[in-house]
Amino acid sequence: MVPTVRVGTELPRLRRPQIPPASRPDELDERTVTPTPITPVVAVAPGDVVHLREQDYQHGSGPLPLRIIGVRLDLSLWYDGQWVWLEGIEMPSPGRAARFRQVLARVGALPQPQE
Repeated sequence: MVPTVRVGTELPRLRRPQIPPASRPDELDERTVTPTPITPVVAVAPGDVVHLREQDYQHGSGPLPLRIIGVRLDLSLWYDGQWVWLEGIEMPSPGRAARFRQVLARVGALPQPQE
């Protein structure tokens, strides 16, 4: 399946690495470029079912009921804490088979931890 991009959809942006100032321009190398990861905070656990609207996830279209298998925080560090990768089983509508899905979901559309 080839993912489609909906017209007018704002795609998540990757963070630019923060480059510390160097005393001399020729001192910059791969050790001085340090990206600052931000871990998204969500209250979603394996077994939970989330209902995502079309505008709240990437790599698909239409509403998506998803039974969570896992939250990929390792892949989610680079989206400013605004997006998180979810793995799960799409809850099928009548007459359709369940299938495995990986989606990039908007953190604001997911349950948040209680304080």
